[in-house]
Amino acid sequence: MTDKEKHEAIKQLIRNEVYNLSIIGYINENPLERLIRMGNSLLVQGSEGDKWIYLYGEDEKEFADLIKNINAENKYFGALDDWQISHLTKSRKTDWLIDAYQYHFPQDKEIPENKIETQRLTTKDTEYIISQSIYKGMLSVKYLNERIERSVSAGIYEGGKLVAWALTHDDSSLGSMHVIEEYRRRGFAKEITTSLIRQCRAIGKIPFLQCEDKNIPAQKLVEGMGFVKDRSVSWLKLK
Repeated sequence: MTDKEKHEAIKQLIRNEVYNLSIIGYINENPLERLIRMGNSLLVQGSEGDKWIYLYGEDEKEFADLIKNINAENKYFGALDDWQISHLTKSRKTDWLIDAYQYHFPQDKEIPENKIETQRLTTKDTEYIISQSIYKGMLSVKYLNERIERSVSAGIYEGGKLVAWALTHDDSSLGSMHVIEEYRRRGFAKEITTSLIRQCRAIGKIPFLQCEDKNIPAQKLVEGMGFVKDRSVSWLKLK
């Protein structure tokens, strides 16, 4: 995979940057095993871990031809539209599907000041973070260590104890937000998110995140902070 191929793919995707934030972030953040172009459609596959595949395409016939490059070993797919899911599941069964809304923080939106001090996470926090996550089956020590070391994160500590945190995933989206139960309703989630917004802006990235469609409290939080909903998006694992 050459830098020129990546550059050309991002050049195409950035024409609709907000919509394509997830696949752009994945290309920038990960070593790639494959980048296949078919007309105006793209297939991008990582070379590490679960080797996630991200797809871009607007023409259904072109897209149907593109996914002929997918085989039974390819199981994980990120940032999908509904119509893309229907193509992928025509001949294969679904293991799990997560539906969400994508939000971004507009470039012209002012970032509020943090009222509570936040700190960058360290790899010493990794195992504790996994133990508290509802997605622990989808997280690994290796993955979290890499995210903490390579990108932005924020945590709130009280008495040396980590009580609230979030980081950015390997598509550059803000995620893994968690506040320990006894520390909730103190504004910690907003403080953590504000810190991540500021850190992303400082390195020239558009802050964005995905909220599960059933997570109404999270949606209300980010909308209240000024995030704008821009698309529906899904993550899929095939059997």
